[in-house]
Amino acid sequence: MNSALYEGNVTHIRYLPIKTRFDYSLFMLFLDLQELPHLFESFWFWSTRKWNIAYFRRSDHMGDPSESLSDSVRNWVFTKTGKRPEGRIFLMTHLCYFGYRFNPVSFYYCFDSSESNVQTIIAEINNTPWGEQFCYLLDCSKSIEKEGMHKFFFKKEFHISPFMDMDFDYEWNFSEPIEHLKVSMSNIKEGEKIFEANLLMRKKPINSKSLTRALLKYPLITWKVKAAIYYQAFKLWYTKCPFYPHPKNKMSC
Repeated sequence: MNSALYEGNVTHIRYLPIKTRFDYSLFMLFLDLQELPHLFESFWFWSTRKWNIAYFRRSDHMGDPSESLSDSVRNWVFTKTGKRPEGRIFLMTHLCYFGYRFNPVSFYYCFDSSESNVQTIIAEINNTPWGEQFCYLLDCSKSIEKEGMHKFFFKKEFHISPFMDMDFDYEWNFSEPIEHLKVSMSNIKEGEKIFEANLLMRKKPINSKSLTRALLKYPLITWKVKAAIYYQAFKLWYTKCPFYPHPKNKMSC
């Protein structure tokens, strides 16, 4: 089995105009899309084809729900780059838990034909409460390699938070998805870091023990993530942080 479970912490830090910080523990699944149709057949409470306490819902992700997610990802990358991913594709994401899903960002890691190096990373972002989804494609061959990380610089294109305008440059850093996984996402304006989010995770195998432990330790993980984000939004509103309405340029993957 190539699929795995990652457990760790996420930290959000806002530097300007109001300084805030919060962090919380979480787990995410790292799913080999080739294994996905039959991944949870041996595990109670988990499924990919029907409702369960924890289940994967195809319609939550990019592309036509009638085709496999693997095909949708490969086709989308081809339309953007002219090259189709040749190796395995892994998705790091939250599932639906107890019928509810809240997934601010999922990451696709597309490997090369040798399946030893990540060729392309896709960040699939959902901007609750507007219900929109947008994907950024990150070509690892064009990244800056530094200290084992892929570093990317690009312009913000998608509205996420009403407390953050569109006039930002992004600096995103990704490690290879090995035993320890790191993602760092920073918002830069006029050379100054305004906000950053850091994800630090440790890899664990998928088995009955790890899946049961995850459900017991994080029984309402999607509600927890949503509550943490909405609580921070309330604090920003209460402290009169500048508010930016949605620019109305609806976008999707």
